[in-house]
Amino acid sequence: MAPAVLKAVAEKEGHQSWGLDLNIDFVNQIEYYPQKSEITNYLMNQVWPSTAVFEYLSDIIDQFINRVLALNPDVVGLSLLTYQSQIFTYWFTSRLKDVKPDIQIIIGGSGIKKFIADNNNSYCEDLKQLGLIDHYIMGDGELALVEYLRGNLSYNGIDTNTWIQATNQQLESHPYPKYEDYNFDLYRKKEIPIVDSRGCVRTCEFCDIIEHWTKFAFRSGESIFDEMLVQSKKYGIRHFYFKDSLINGNMKVFTRLVELIAEHNRASAEEEKFSWQAYFIIRNSKQHPESLFELIKESRGDLELGIESVIRNVRWGMGKKFENEDIDWHLEMGQKYQIPLSLLLIIAYPTETLADWEFTKQWFKDRVQYGQNPVYQVQLNWASILPNTTLERKNKEYGFEIGKFPSIWFDTNFKITTQMKIDYINELNDVCKPFFAGDLHHILKEFQASAMNVVTSYSEDL
Repeated sequence: MAPAVLKAVAEKEGHQSWGLDLNIDFVNQIEYYPQKSEITNYLMNQVWPSTAVFEYLSDIIDQFINRVLALNPDVVGLSLLTYQSQIFTYWFTSRLKDVKPDIQIIIGGSGIKKFIADNNNSYCEDLKQLGLIDHYIMGDGELALVEYLRGNLSYNGIDTNTWIQATNQQLESHPYPKYEDYNFDLYRKKEIPIVDSRGCVRTCEFCDIIEHWTKFAFRSGESIFDEMLVQSKKYGIRHFYFKDSLINGNMKVFTRLVELIAEHNRASAEEEKFSWQAYFIIRNSKQHPESLFELIKESRGDLELGIESVIRNVRWGMGKKFENEDIDWHLEMGQKYQIPLSLLLIIAYPTETLADWEFTKQWFKDRVQYGQNPVYQVQLNWASILPNTTLERKNKEYGFEIGKFPSIWFDTNFKITTQMKIDYINELNDVCKPFFAGDLHHILKEFQASAMNVVTSYSEDL
């Protein structure tokens, strides 16, 4: 999404601009490459590839360099979503500066640090010292890029470790992203991404988002719906994916938004109706009454429910203060109104016991009637200790030791081993199989098996 956002910002400032998603081109080029695992292992873990793979990657870099230079830009901005983009960025900027030394290169995005709440900006400073980039932007790029383009390099957020967060009014005033340079046929699913808020209304101890965006900022329902109308007309796509941490942080705004979408859908032919998908926090039935689920159905919503744990004391300790009855309420309403649901869980949390694991498996067995109607997916996420979170600061209280990566941590009481956690997630995967539509379970299990192999490998190294 970032290139389209920043293109719109630059054009509003009067600059000709292009927004290219090199990621989708890269993904499609390596998808069926025989040595794909060597590529990912190199870019993610710095394991040097074979000569043939290195040459293949070098050719892709050259393609991208030529594609960028064909536009003859004065400035190239690179947005890194995660730290796994850092090796690629090092290579890309090095090659680009070799070919065109006078070109200005700026980088930004959460991936310029290892993790979003990390205070370490050594990667950016190293690239600056090497002459591979000219500047880096920390925080909300819609604000900092404007100042950069105006020549205000002393702005708090340019080449600094601190930055200024956008207010509600500023979020409202940002131009809508411009996707003219995108080819939506390259994506598996055609959808328009939307950001309607920054931060979160909850204070979950495992979350680094609240450490980065310390205040919850949001747009109005009317502003969000207007963007949906404009973008659908422009690009012919009517499915929207909200990319923020939650869509229902402000209930007044959310209710107004689904009312507007529902009204639009009632008045539109089938091919003109909107649909959407978003992260959704659970509240009780008074705050999420049945009438709200009726609107979500009419607006064609697809909800990703942040359950995190079905163990009440574990969940409340995290900061997710709702009851198990509230989870069941959402399952019942989802089934009654045919609202697709994806359940998000954190597995093998530091405060969980072996008895909690057995309870979790039984909880899913007791709710098998919701499998594929409305629950089409259960996302089981390995518990990670992210830097600068409350959870990390509770390491002594909870009795764990953190390894090289957030996913690598150990029970210092040695009651639960890494292998026990791996066995548990595999067992829970099988228990949750009835909840997956089509081949989603097979795909997700393959991905998680790969992740577990990495965890096992790093555990043994440590």
